[in-house]
Amino acid sequence: MKFVSTTALTLALALGAVAVTGATPAAAKKKDDAADASKPKFSDAFRQAAQPAQKAVEAKDWATAKTALAAAQAAASTPDDKYQAGIMAVIVAQNTNDQAALGPAIDQVLASGKAPPEQQIQLYTAQAQTAFNAGKLDVADKGFTQVNTLKPNDPEILISLAAVKSRENQTPAALQYTDQAIAAQKATGQPVDEDWYRRALAIAYDGKQPAGVVKYGQQLVDAYPRADIWRISLQTYRETSQLDPQVDLDTLRLMRATNSLAGERDYYEYANTALNKGFPGEAKAVIDQGMSSNMIDNKALATSKALAEIKSIAGPKVAADKADLPNADKKARAAANGNLAYQTADAYLGYGMYPQAIDLYKVALQKGGVDANVVNLHMGEAQAQGADKAGAAATLAKVTGPSQTIAQYWAIYANKGSAPAAPSQPAAK
Repeated sequence: MKFVSTTALTLALALGAVAVTGATPAAAKKKDDAADASKPKFSDAFRQAAQPAQKAVEAKDWATAKTALAAAQAAASTPDDKYQAGIMAVIVAQNTNDQAALGPAIDQVLASGKAPPEQQIQLYTAQAQTAFNAGKLDVADKGFTQVNTLKPNDPEILISLAAVKSRENQTPAALQYTDQAIAAQKATGQPVDEDWYRRALAIAYDGKQPAGVVKYGQQLVDAYPRADIWRISLQTYRETSQLDPQVDLDTLRLMRATNSLAGERDYYEYANTALNKGFPGEAKAVIDQGMSSNMIDNKALATSKALAEIKSIAGPKVAADKADLPNADKKARAAANGNLAYQTADAYLGYGMYPQAIDLYKVALQKGGVDANVVNLHMGEAQAQGADKAGAAATLAKVTGPSQTIAQYWAIYANKGSAPAAPSQPAAK
């Protein structure tokens, strides 16, 4: 993350037009100070030296202001002198895009002790942004922390602190501030920026935190259920979690349902996993889909031994496998336990025959002798891809244990579906 520009400071000049026209007589000055103890106390030398610089600033004659500012700085002795000189230095640095001078100018204003709270917020924010862009993370950290103290629970400041903590390799703190920023943004009733979720996901991924990858991946896809976001979320989940072949197959099935499979490798992994689990029809259908979507072209199929082998093994088995389904269905309903009903329902699922699959999953649960979590997961998948989205969410909510995480992803799909990918969206790690 790099801040595009520092915060635009709206710093009013503390010296009025009359105040810089010349030295105030000593007696009058004492009378004014007694009447208003809060009135700025400028030295006579500074009043004289600051006049050309202030006039140049007001005229937006930045070249003259920059030259005249040196004399004003040299004459500054009181806290008010230094505050005013620093204000002018900040304005000149911002308007001449002099980033090297901006940081010290802001430091000078803050060190004077004269900046009011609202102005301190602006100054510390600009100081922190400038320091972050310059790679001075300790200064940026202190600056944003100070702003967070002065203006607590501001989403933009919290997400800025998260960015700093991430660069400092303080992963837990970075994610904590991200959580606070997301919660604070939601409390405003405004949508959370997609980049906040993507950044949190990247932090968790780089920090090798599988639980964080799941948490932020699910939040990201729940808020922005596009095909490209589904891919980011599910791929990072697969890469950071040790998934057994069944859970991996259920994850690949969700990638297919959300149109987030991309490239020959994805289709090969899916088809190979399905074939190894005993679903030749699903394996062949995946390869056929890859070809029809141009993710696998005929040349790749001809030159890839792995793909060709899968299709050559799966293809001849499909007709007999599918033809045997009615017989398997009948046997499953007459069986003593639900195991055959579960296996046959899985076959129906692989062929996209969702009503038949749902019916037999219910039979499997009723007969027992099966892992209810896996059966409910697969029944939820069938419902989510069929015509019962609400039923899918209810079914998937029953899943616990090792299948719970992928069930949660499927529940998001049941509730949100998948939108087309955004072509210009950059990929997040």
